[in-house]
Amino acid sequence: MPVRFGRCLVAVVTVVTVVAAAHATVAPAAPALECNGRARLCGLTLGQVAFATTHNSMSSPADGFFGPNQGRTIEQQLQHGIRGFQIDAFLGYPRQGRVYTELAGPFGSQATDLPPALVATATRIHQALGAPPPGTPTTAYLCHSFCELGAVEMVPTLVQMRRFLDAHRHDVLVMVIEDYVPPEGIRAAFASAGLEHELVSVQAGAPLPTLGAMVRADTRLLVSLENGNGGPTLPNAVTGLVQETPFTFLKASDLTRASSCAPNRGVAGSPVFQLNHWVTPPTRGRARLVNSRALRARVQRCAKARGHIPTLVAVDFAESSDVLSVVDELNRGTPSR
Repeated sequence: MPVRFGRCLVAVVTVVTVVAAAHATVAPAAPALECNGRARLCGLTLGQVAFATTHNSMSSPADGFFGPNQGRTIEQQLQHGIRGFQIDAFLGYPRQGRVYTELAGPFGSQATDLPPALVATATRIHQALGAPPPGTPTTAYLCHSFCELGAVEMVPTLVQMRRFLDAHRHDVLVMVIEDYVPPEGIRAAFASAGLEHELVSVQAGAPLPTLGAMVRADTRLLVSLENGNGGPTLPNAVTGLVQETPFTFLKASDLTRASSCAPNRGVAGSPVFQLNHWVTPPTRGRARLVNSRALRARVQRCAKARGHIPTLVAVDFAESSDVLSVVDELNRGTPSR
């Protein structure tokens, strides 16, 4: 009996060991990391990936903007698949249900792409509101040239972006800010929104991080400034980070010319290539005209001319465009650098 019992015990132990080993071999593998919806993008740097981008992202009818550039709010754009944002930041004062723009120098001197009638309207409202008493605290707003023509507070908008990133842990966003707010004010806005820890640090001339590295480090937001310089996490865009095409096109045929791909601001060879693709002044009809076949053709032409796929493919009225499919085609191809 002892011998038979010992044999039975050995058999039971053997069966348990075999079953355990079988279970160990069929344990599910960890899912492959995906970045912005594709596993292959995780191994590419920021400059090798294309981002569907909106021009004057904050300017939508839902937020009360005159002469809007987009049909959807930034929150809706994120849900639509937009991952790049061009925004303008100003200091302003809320007055009489509108926002008075705080500007240095002649009012309106920075408005280069608005119809004269809108500039005149903004000037009239600005003068009617009148400057607030000295010492009145300013607030950071997202406006296009004149907060009198439409404004959303910067911090609540950044909170929407933080909530999106919190809910989409493998997505990376890029933002270029035309800044009329000092860099410390921009940084304070990101800190107030709980986004400062998401800002990726980059250095001019140094290799950009891969999307996978950004996802793993949870620094999934690249922000650059057109005017100021806030250091590695808020760098100046045009001093070695971003190169771009021209951005003032008065008719659709202007976008078909070779000169539309010519260098504009930025340093040649900068890793982020911003392709500006819109017609001034913006209307949904004009955007629809240039946002389909013309967009795809120009992307291909400019990529060849510049030796670099566009990183930021920026359009007006993105919801009436082929920008998502164009960017997807770029991200399924072989990067040029």
